[in-house]
Amino acid sequence: MKFVVDENVSFGLVEALRKVREEVLAIVEDNRGISDTAVFNLAQKDKAILITRDYHFTNPMRFASSKVKAIIYIQQGNLSSVKEIQLAMNFLKKHTLNEFKGKLVTLYKDSAKIR
Repeated sequence: MKFVVDENVSFGLVEALRKVREEVLAIVEDNRGISDTAVFNLAQKDKAILITRDYHFTNPMRFASSKVKAIIYIQQGNLSSVKEIQLAMNFLKKHTLNEFKGKLVTLYKDSAKIR
């Protein structure tokens, strides 16, 4: 799978995804400071899953998850980098792409919601 990981997500998640041989574009590496629209456009162009902690990406009028492979939003809160990585990697291990393709996934500390 291809991923675009927003700059507000722990770089450890980028490393974890690459470790399992996923294709990852890390905004923090080459595109730091670009607009939300530009981030979304990269995910759309690459047909990638966008992983973010930015609440703006949950607005379906502005960022329709059907226009990218999926949006995974990690709920804001007191999450350590390790917990953030665990949440995302556990979700990806437990769910097939068909279960969340074109949808908005919200990862909470103890659960996930696909809509």
